[in-house]
Order: sequence, then structure tokens, then C-alpha cells
Amino acid sequence: MPDVEGDKAPKKKFNSYPVGYFHIDIAEVQTAEGKLYLFVAIDRTSKFAFAQLVEKATRRVAGNFLRALAATVPY
Repeated sequence: MPDVEGDKAPKKKFNSYPVGYFHIDIAEVQTAEGKLYLFVAIDRTSKFAFAQLVEKATRRVAGNFLRALAATVPY
């Protein structure tokens, strides 16, 4: 059905977060050589991003990613 004026819900404001609140995610990446895993952390306020490509996604690797993130964040 076509949009009729007044049918749309009002837009919500984005939540505000303090600097240092990171969104953390992992993605599987297919390459010509095989499979890699991309760990990503993005600060929701400053948009500071930190990423690592790794061969395996284990708890130890995830822990190392978080420690590297904490050591790299400039604030």
C-alpha cells in the first residue's frame, strides 16, 4: 500500500552513550585462501573503531582482542 500522510510512526532518537561504550561484533570472512574471522569494536559515541582479522575464533583469541582493544583505546 502507498504511504498515506500520518501513517508513519514518529522517528525515535538514538540512545546516548558515554564515550567508551563499545559495540563489539565478529564476522566470518571468506577469502581465496580460506576462512578468517573479523573482530570489530566501535565506540558508539566517538566512532573510534578497532578491528583484527584472525584465523580462529576461540575464547583465548577473543580475550586477546579485548586486551588489545583496552591497550589501544586513546581515552
